[in-house]
Amino acid sequence: MSTAVPEGLAAAVTALRPFVDGRRENGELLADYFDGHRVLGDPAVLSALADALAERIAGLDVDCVAGEAVAGSSLATAVSLALHRGGRSVPVRALRREPKSRGVPGVLSAHVPEGSRFALVDDVAGTGACLERSVRRLRELRHEIVGAWVIVDRQDGAAARLEGLGVRLSALFTLNDFSTARTPLP
Repeated sequence: MSTAVPEGLAAAVTALRPFVDGRRENGELLADYFDGHRVLGDPAVLSALADALAERIAGLDVDCVAGEAVAGSSLATAVSLALHRGGRSVPVRALRREPKSRGVPGVLSAHVPEGSRFALVDDVAGTGACLERSVRRLRELRHEIVGAWVIVDRQDGAAARLEGLGVRLSALFTLNDFSTARTPLP
């Protein structure tokens, strides 16, 4: 099984102009903020990205695909569907930032048996704060994390941060793969 990124996928992502001026969760302004919603909103590109991520996850012993709401959970749903098309039924769960007290309470969108093995997905990894939060939440619920997969690794410390938690980060692209698509701040 090949895990190469399909030819032309970086160009298809770039064509959606996802690199914009934006702020990180900590308030830092970036001229090359990756707006994953621009990418996840395009069905053809989302499908291709989900297929590429699913190919990397398919051979692993995972019980569930999860991502933090909203971008991560949207991508997790697409990856779960791609795995299903490939013959693996792997349910998807959204991770909430805050526990819900009504409906299905807690940080997961639906119950998962204790000890389940999770593949975490997200659109981008920067410092790794969001992925670390997801890892810690799932571990508090006594689940295992098989690994974390993202579309873009900004290479701002996420891999080292997750490695410190015993979780490997895998990315389809690094920020450098899109160097010509970025515009520096004036």
